[in-house]
Amino acid sequence: MKRSIIIAAICLSLGLLVWVFAQQSAGASVDLSLLTPAGPMLYLEAKDFGALLRDWNGSQEKQLWLASDNFQVFSRSRLYLKLEQAQAEFATAAGLPPNMDLLNNVAGTQSALAIYDIGKLEFLYITRLSTERFAGGALWKLRGSYQLRQSSGIDYYVKSDPVSKRFAGFAVAKDFVVLATREDVLAGALSLVSGQTGPNVASDPWFAKAAAEAPTRGELRMVMNFEKLSKSPHFRSYWVQQNITELKQYSSAIADASRAAGELRENRALIRANEITPAWNEAAVAEISRYAPPIAGIYRAWASPASDEAFGLILRKVLDPRPAAAPASKTAPVVALGNGAVGDEADLETRIDEPPLETGAKPVGAEFQKLLESMKLDAMMAAGSTRAQDGVFVATDSAVALLAAQDWNAAAVRSAISDALAGLLSTGEAGLRWQDRGSYAELDGLASLAVAVRGRTLVIATNRALLEAMLAAGAQQPRNPPARYAALYRHSAELPNFVKMTRLIDYPLAKDTGQNPPEPAFFSGNVASLGAALARIDSESIVVHDTGVKVTQNLVYRLR
Repeated sequence: MKRSIIIAAICLSLGLLVWVFAQQSAGASVDLSLLTPAGPMLYLEAKDFGALLRDWNGSQEKQLWLASDNFQVFSRSRLYLKLEQAQAEFATAAGLPPNMDLLNNVAGTQSALAIYDIGKLEFLYITRLSTERFAGGALWKLRGSYQLRQSSGIDYYVKSDPVSKRFAGFAVAKDFVVLATREDVLAGALSLVSGQTGPNVASDPWFAKAAAEAPTRGELRMVMNFEKLSKSPHFRSYWVQQNITELKQYSSAIADASRAAGELRENRALIRANEITPAWNEAAVAEISRYAPPIAGIYRAWASPASDEAFGLILRKVLDPRPAAAPASKTAPVVALGNGAVGDEADLETRIDEPPLETGAKPVGAEFQKLLESMKLDAMMAAGSTRAQDGVFVATDSAVALLAAQDWNAAAVRSAISDALAGLLSTGEAGLRWQDRGSYAELDGLASLAVAVRGRTLVIATNRALLEAMLAAGAQQPRNPPARYAALYRHSAELPNFVKMTRLIDYPLAKDTGQNPPEPAFFSGNVASLGAALARIDSESIVVHDTGVKVTQNLVYRLR
């Protein structure tokens, strides 16, 4: 199956970190950023792109992903269709399709891709490749249909399509093959290759600051100019995280990915445009993460949370878990044209001329919220896991641990929790009495809730087994380093239960839309198939540090 150079580049930057697993090839090192003209918004560099591409093409992950629901949905997406249109336009301009055959022909050892405009797909690609190997490919054989030009004494070939305005150009110089979709960038790169001085990406301030924070290059490096990216409408539309507002505080970022026995590592550094003063206690995250139990499918720990953040987390995960409210719609409401009827004779009791009656009931957990506001919190952690129940259903267990600056009052905590649950689960305090279990206390009713206080640490869990595992883990010495944020997700342990749970949720809602093939269910089809393609990932962990000037993120993917 043929794929365009554009799609291959996206897969390289987003998926290759996870889906390739061989050792890197050795070779002489060249700083390709010195040969890349200044001004890109995104820069990718591989120590041996040809080896990475061969690993990806031969991997089980590629085969699984191409056969997955996730890929089928992506292949019908607006982004994919726009890339296919661009591929066809470039094929007309270049005289041959920019597919996997062409990519294999130009995939050398050290390689770099600089993207100057995402919307127009203006990029420069430079790779270290022998002239003999490149001369055997289709692109070199078509040079007679291109216009011959020169830059700094080096010949290069250009061709364009007057309809789409797409440009294609290439050159061979000093064992480098250079491809570009903009002539001035191609000519600038050849000038740098020839040894002349000129502005290059390494001299761009945003690039230099980011590169200084990561002197050791990984097998794959990506450097981002956030000031440019955040202004690009295409990045704003298709960036999957949808956190452009949060990214505006950073001027640039760099990420290096490497492989080792049994794991993949990615080290990131995000550079702030304006320094802030650290106001968090990273050592507290190391302390609270002691309580992360080995049976948890996921845990997340934060330094110095606000009291309202802690209360909201406990309310959602422990005291009153319920489906989250649907996000606000960004589209205008649909006007339904009916027969003019504005009411229903079966609904004569609803008053429409006055607001609903205010009951005056106090908010859920008001007493507990006041307790949290009176405590200075150094760190908090949420832990959770799933388990099969009765062979049919999947139950979820959740827990929250809080580390305060002073000791907790166990009696006050239990009283506040009872008060919060009184209006939700009980009348006359039935089922809200606490049973002493030695190291913790547990409610005696149908509600499954257990609480433990260990000096400055408070642990609340919906399941006694989860609480006991957390207390056992907390009795050990700290294992994790200080951090502003730390998290771990056990993919291999949680994926089977995720698939089982989401099938029960998706299937009753499935409808025959008349599509051929039908659209896969989002959770149990689309997302689950992506998880299955990454089945060799056992777990993923992240540790984040923040100095106020930069944020570093260290990720480790452990393989099964």
